[in-house]
Amino acid sequence: VLTMLAALDSGVVTPETEFVDRGVIEVGGAVIYNWNRGGWGPQTMLGCMQHSLNVCLAWVATQLGAKDFYSYLESFGIGRLSGVELASEVEGRLKVPGDADWYDADLGVNAFGQGVSATPIQMAAAVSAAANNGRMMQPHIVKSIINKGFQQDIEPRVAGIVVKPETAQAL
Repeated sequence: VLTMLAALDSGVVTPETEFVDRGVIEVGGAVIYNWNRGGWGPQTMLGCMQHSLNVCLAWVATQLGAKDFYSYLESFGIGRLSGVELASEVEGRLKVPGDADWYDADLGVNAFGQGVSATPIQMAAAVSAAANNGRMMQPHIVKSIINKGFQQDIEPRVAGIVVKPETAQAL
């Protein structure tokens, strides 16, 4: 979902962009297959998402390019603390170009989630942008706090605007 949001938002693809899925693609020396090892033929970006096509998403990431792809993932909060009110939250891991252990192949496999470590809360916060017209909401697990008889409600807060409202609607 995040790869497609980034590509749609940047204008690299539209929902109608066609990709001929042959079931395999090579990115940075790595051979990437679809989940069923089969090709799905001509697909729009809608078909790419409906069928969860690894090959198509890897292609989309290459069209977006590493710089923009990782910039979007970072803006979605992947690989950093979300700020949720839970003890011992972990960052996850997002390797980016320039890291000693990042390889060109990572662009292809990161496009569909392999090689990326994110918490469920990070993913929920990031995907919230699609449901909230491009606004990513600050995650909370607490609705309110009662202290000495007084209730303090935790108000929803926008953590950032990560994609245009039209992009969120398109997805």
